[in-house]
Amino acid sequence: MRALLFALVAVGSAGCVVGSQDPTDNPNDPDPADPDPDDPDDPTPRVCPLGADIADTGDLSALKAQQCNVPGSGGALKFYRMSATLPGSTTEIVQLELYDGKGAFAGGTVQPGTYQITGADASYATCGVCVRAIGGKGTADAKSYFATGGTVVITSVGTGGTAASATITGATFAEVDATTSAAVTSGCTSALARTKIA
Repeated sequence: MRALLFALVAVGSAGCVVGSQDPTDNPNDPDPADPDPDDPDDPTPRVCPLGADIADTGDLSALKAQQCNVPGSGGALKFYRMSATLPGSTTEIVQLELYDGKGAFAGGTVQPGTYQITGADASYATCGVCVRAIGGKGTADAKSYFATGGTVVITSVGTGGTAASATITGATFAEVDATTSAAVTSGCTSALARTKIA
């Protein structure tokens, strides 16, 4: 089973009163100077720790590049994982996971090539080419994201002593639940112009 491991932020506000209240004022009427008074039922403002538009990062060194056995496959199926920290941050991570027998690799194994993030690959439950991101990793504001579009060019998966290498371009991301990977309604979004992880 694949699950993301990643809190809810409460933002408080304080009000100020200047002068004395007019005894004719109705406390239930909105201030005419404030045509859009705060609704006490409004949700807490959303904190989006991953930038909305991430420029071309250039080539990044992989934090990790791993080949693992898919649980329950007895080693017959593999998955590959590589990740990198985005420039200018220590808490923003992009990660590529590649799974034998899923998404673009349904009925086969992970292979180098060019793949579009669409259909089965746009859902973490079914993807073979899975692009994830984390904003605010290790902080109270941490959020998980999953790619909803873009292109992945796999140069090497890192077998046979070769280094893993892949390029992600035009990726769009939507916030997902850190435990279930389900899309978060009205959640955070992001876009990544390009990055190469090697």
